[in-house]
Amino acid sequence: MKTSSVLQLKDVHYQVSSAQENISILKGCNLDVEPNQSLAIVGRSGSGKSTLLALMAGLDTPTTGHIELLGHSLNQLNEDQRAQLRALKVGFVFQNFQLMPGMNALENVMMPLELFGVDQARERAQAALEKVGLSHRLNHTPRALSGGEQQRVAIARAIVTEPDILFADEPTGNLDETTAKQVQDLLFDLQHHTTLVLVTHDRAFAQLCQRQVTLQQGQLEAGL
Repeated sequence: MKTSSVLQLKDVHYQVSSAQENISILKGCNLDVEPNQSLAIVGRSGSGKSTLLALMAGLDTPTTGHIELLGHSLNQLNEDQRAQLRALKVGFVFQNFQLMPGMNALENVMMPLELFGVDQARERAQAALEKVGLSHRLNHTPRALSGGEQQRVAIARAIVTEPDILFADEPTGNLDETTAKQVQDLLFDLQHHTTLVLVTHDRAFAQLCQRQVTLQQGQLEAGL
């Protein structure tokens, strides 16, 4: 697929197998995402939103169909190649933060840089934590941080490589209303420098994005 989009899906299907049957989660999803766009994917619980986001980020592969991410056909990359693409050009924010409990905030943010031998890992991690307002919490482990602070550490880890695209899976789902608003504001502030694709059940949050699509019955539909 030749495209100017940073992300393109073409007829993407995804099935899982159980002992009794094959279950179709995604059924022919098509999507184009332009550079520096903010896109929200909404849908009911269990509709496959997180599965779709994982496929977009190369964390999993579709049963059939094609996904192109940042000019790379994910279908043609092996697992190691997809991991390297994510490490250098893709950020991913998880709903449950997925921080390493034995590491402090600085070490958690440094981790993706150190895994791939990126220079000035400590300095870049400190700058990312400052950007999310946590320069005073560098040495605190996740246990000593609030939920909102943990999510901000997770966002700092996702942006420390200065990714071309940032995926966020229910980034405010585990946060109270006030903290969720702070995280929303932070994501949109960061989005000026990257493409943002998020999954949320919060339609008010989704409507803050430039574009919204709904995942319904395994397919993507424009608008809410």
